[in-house]
Amino acid sequence: MNALRLRVHDVLGARDLAARVETETGYKAVSWQEANEDLLSALQIRNFIMYTVVGAILLVASFGTYNIISTITHEKTRDIAILKSLGFTARTIRRIFLLEALMIGVGGMVLGWLLGYLMCLGLGQIEFRSPFMDSTRLPIYYAPVHYVLTGLVALAASAFAGFFPARKAASLQPVEIIRGAS
Repeated sequence: MNALRLRVHDVLGARDLAARVETETGYKAVSWQEANEDLLSALQIRNFIMYTVVGAILLVASFGTYNIISTITHEKTRDIAILKSLGFTARTIRRIFLLEALMIGVGGMVLGWLLGYLMCLGLGQIEFRSPFMDSTRLPIYYAPVHYVLTGLVALAASAFAGFFPARKAASLQPVEIIRGAS
């Protein structure tokens, strides 16, 4: 079996180069993407699973935030009645509870960033042996954009989870609460 391997500067252009070599020489040319299609599809499946798991974690966290804000709303009904009887508008009450949800989200975001970074540091210390790689440690890619994106998603989830309890708090009628109807 004879083979000729070419190194290219643009690794993503290997498929085009293989097609050009094939048309110009008449020989069969295979790019690294074609040769490793199984590996690339496994990586796509892995990414899909990873994003699904992260989405499920964010959904559970959103339910936690919803539960906290909903419980606080229920416990603070008399305070809400007093605020409304003092002249606070429904919009102001809604803002108070949304702000509280966002504060919970910011706290969770910062704690998540810290724990995630520390866990990545720990994972980067795990040694393994592979005949295909020079490194014996798990390669971890740190990018600020990952932290920014996860932070934005966490804040959006907190705001969304806090919206419904905030709306409920704003719709409470002070007369009914003070009379003990709630």
